Amino acid sequence: MVMSMTGFGRSVKQTSDCMVQVEIKTVNHRYREFHIKMPPQLSQAEIPLRNQLSKQFNRGRIELNIKVSGNISPGKELHIDWDLMDSYYHFIKEAKKRYRLAEETVLSDLFRLEEAVIVGETGDIDGDVLSLLLSAADDAAAQVLKMRETEGNSLSIELDSYINSLEELVQKTKELSPLVQKTYTDRLRSKLYEMVKENIDETRIVSEAAIFADKADISEETARLISHISQFREALFATGPIGRKMDFIIQEMNREVNTIGSKANDSNISIMAVEMKVLIEKLREQVQNIE
Repeated sequence: MVMSMTGFGRSVKQTSDCMVQVEIKTVNHRYREFHIKMPPQLSQAEIPLRNQLSKQFNRGRIELNIKVSGNISPGKELHIDWDLMDSYYHFIKEAKKRYRLAEETVLSDLFRLEEAVIVGETGDIDGDVLSLLLSAADDAAAQVLKMRETEGNSLSIELDSYINSLEELVQKTKELSPLVQKTYTDRLRSKLYEMVKENIDETRIVSEAAIFADKADISEETARLISHISQFREALFATGPIGRKMDFIIQEMNREVNTIGSKANDSNISIMAVEMKVLIEKLREQVQNIE
């Protein structure tokens, strides 16, 4: 199945305390690349998000834009510098003894020391918020995948049309190839006759024609092209990521067509080689967006 790398999805999830909105946009890229934009309070959610989405997207640039509202603050925790607290306690006891103060040391005295008693955030994202975020991301990803599949089906139809046209040109080129030698032999015989106006050395003509035929032979190139076309068709119906394989096959097709264009000493075959290169370029353009 052909999957495009272009898609968009949006999901909003909310509870009584908060709301999470996730937008996912994917575009073509040689590898898989994540770009996540979200509030700093949710920074710990990045790894779970990447792990979840990595199971759904194999290639492409995946852009996430996350917005939240409501209560998403991390929990609070108490940090106490016990060494400083001990020093402070002993100082209070010593001061009361030195100055004969009657008041007893109480907790309120100790907690007045701000440097020793600090209330800070735990740094951990709330479990309910994380679940809400992952659920929204999953729904948005499902929309993206559906869009990528729909576009992939359209790409598949277009690619199949191009590959069929390419195969027709290859077959025509293959049929024309044997005629090139005959045309060259007839032309060579005619020119020799005009020059010598007498009996022609047929052995020499056959020898020259054989040399020409060897240089202009494109049977191997057309055979490999037909094989590449078959492999390309198989890839269209394969499961999993196929874009890189298709791109490699297209490179090999282009190599064979270039060789055909340079070897074939025939205007019709040269014209068809140009038409084949145009089709291969169209294939290349479309394959760039396939996962």
